[in-house]
Amino acid sequence: MGKEKKFCLVARYNITRVMIVLLVIISVLTDWFNYFSYNVIGQSGIKHNTIYFYRKDGWIKNIRFVSWGGIGNPKRVWTAAKIGIDAHRLPFIPWPDENGNYNFEIIDKYLPLLHKAGIKVIISFYSHGIPDWFWEKYPEAIPKTADDKINQIWGRWGGSPWHPVVREELKKGINALFKHLRERDLLKYVNGVDIGVGMEGILSYPWDAFWGFDPYAIGAYQQYIQSHYSDIEKLNYAWGTNYKSFNEVFPPPYWEDTLNCKTFVEFYRGTLLDMSIILSDEVSKNFNPSMWYWLAHFIRDSERPYTARYPVFYMSCLRNIGRADIVQTSIVPGWQTKEEIQQLQKLGLQVIGEWLINPNPEQQLQQAQMAWDLGCDGLFVGTLENLLNEQGELTETGIVTAEIIKRWKTNKRP
Repeated sequence: MGKEKKFCLVARYNITRVMIVLLVIISVLTDWFNYFSYNVIGQSGIKHNTIYFYRKDGWIKNIRFVSWGGIGNPKRVWTAAKIGIDAHRLPFIPWPDENGNYNFEIIDKYLPLLHKAGIKVIISFYSHGIPDWFWEKYPEAIPKTADDKINQIWGRWGGSPWHPVVREELKKGINALFKHLRERDLLKYVNGVDIGVGMEGILSYPWDAFWGFDPYAIGAYQQYIQSHYSDIEKLNYAWGTNYKSFNEVFPPPYWEDTLNCKTFVEFYRGTLLDMSIILSDEVSKNFNPSMWYWLAHFIRDSERPYTARYPVFYMSCLRNIGRADIVQTSIVPGWQTKEEIQQLQKLGLQVIGEWLINPNPEQQLQQAQMAWDLGCDGLFVGTLENLLNEQGELTETGIVTAEIIKRWKTNKRP
């Protein structure tokens, strides 16, 4: 072999080695930077003033100050952007009128405007607000308690998640909105999606009983326990009962420390997770949002059995399938700890603290301080209608909110 040829082979070999070493160094530095971005910046006090938040599938804008509602006047949008509100959950009720028509008025009016003002738009599928025609046609979809009490306040807003028509109507509403957005060339203004399925209270308020006694809930529960025990004798042995068939087993009316109660709670929270996946599947058929936004509230232990509010359970499951980025959770005094907020953050989620929708100035400051002290990444500031008047001028609560945002952004406690 000639000297020149040998020299070329050695040179190539050395260059290859150098390139491999460089690639390894770059890989290590990248991993270190990603770790630092999430575990140091994302999890420390510095996080209150970060600009971006890392996740495995990319970078998302750090959403910190979130409003919600129908807005009511375009002037409110510009002032909201000016004081630092960076995201708005724009509600859409996915239920048609008796003629099958949906109301897209709020979407058409405010979606482009919010985008133009620089506020991220999260379409909030507000699955309450079921129209009267549906209840007249499907009265069996109204949630009930064991004593046949109908939840007149909240239950009539949200149908039984076990009723097949409830699910189908919600899916139809989601598809109707995305069809409308495509036809109006508005989809490009949508940043995120928020699906309401029950974690925030459709079936869980008032918190004095289990709202699982409509015929579809009972049937679903009986199928659930049969799939777990297969034979009624196995259930009787485990529960210390003497049922003759699964058709005799009903949900527990009230909380007791029994296997029946514990099994029902697992069944209930599994149903809500199932709804989350079913409805987010429907969204994914139409659109790939840059952020999935969920309401998953903590609540104090003594009331938790009736609410099925287990945010870590819901969010870990949804995060595992790539459908959870931001979670809005309750910061009501005594309902959760700093450690529980950190559990959500360790899943790679941003946590938005929430207490009141329309707080007065004192309440807004109080909840901002609680959100900060609990280590939340941001604050739900409520409706723009509460923060700004018809002329787009700050109300007393709005003035306090502007100061909260200003201090938060400079890494100062509100």
